Amino acid sequence: VHMVMTAYDDSAFARQLDVIRARAGGACSTRDWLDGHRSGKVLLTFDDGLASDHQVALPLLAAHGMTADFFVNPATVGRPGYVGWDSLREMSAMGMSIQSHGHDHVYLTVLGPSMLRESLYRARVQIVDRLGIAVTLLAPPGGRMPIRLVATAREAGYSHVLCSRPGVIHADDRHAPLPRMAVTAGLPARRFEGWVTARPASIVAARLRYDVLHCAKRMIGDARYERLRAEVLSHNGH
Repeated sequence: VHMVMTAYDDSAFARQLDVIRARAGGACSTRDWLDGHRSGKVLLTFDDGLASDHQVALPLLAAHGMTADFFVNPATVGRPGYVGWDSLREMSAMGMSIQSHGHDHVYLTVLGPSMLRESLYRARVQIVDRLGIAVTLLAPPGGRMPIRLVATAREAGYSHVLCSRPGVIHADDRHAPLPRMAVTAGLPARRFEGWVTARPASIVAARLRYDVLHCAKRMIGDARYERLRAEVLSHNGH
C-alpha cells in the first residue's frame, strides 16, 4: 500500500507508524522498494517539502527504522514554513529519498507540452545539483495529471510517476502511475488500519470518494474547487 502522509502532529504520526509496524511489519520509501530493498508492505511519501518533514517526520521515521520519499519543489525550498537544502541533505544522509514535486507547485495541467517538459527537467536537475543524489520519481502537485505526463516525465529523466488515485501497488504496475492513499493526522484509526492491511472494502471506498472529487474538480475547475475546499476546511476549524 502506497501512502502520502502529513506529519504536523507528532503524536498522531507516531501512532500511525506504530500501526504500520504492527500490522504491516514496517514501511520504506518508493525508491527503496523499486530498488528491491523492501521492509514491510507499506510505502511512505510526503509532498510539498514542508518544514515539518524535517522537524517531525524525520526523527520519528528514524526511531521506527523506516524510510520515506519526500517530494519537494526547488522554488519553495528554504522559504518560511518549508524545508531548507541543509535539512534535505541531512534527511538524504539518514536514508530518506528526496524526489521531485515539480519546480514551483504550479499544477502541471496548466502548462503546455514544452513548458511542462522544461519545468520537470529543471526541477530534477536542481535537486540533483544541490544534493548530489539521483532523482527518478515525480509526484505532480495536487495530483493533477496532464495527458502524456508519464511519457513527458521519462523524457525529462524520471523513471516513475506517483499519482493521487487510491489503490494498491502490484508488481506489474511499475510502468504505470503508482497509486497513493492520502493520510492526514485526523484520519479515523479504523480507516487507516484498513488501508495499511489493504482491506478491499477500505480501498474501494477510498477510490469512490476520490472519483467523486475528481469529477467535481473537472466540472468546476481547479481554481474554484480550491476556493471551495479552503472555505470548507476553514468552516470546520482545520
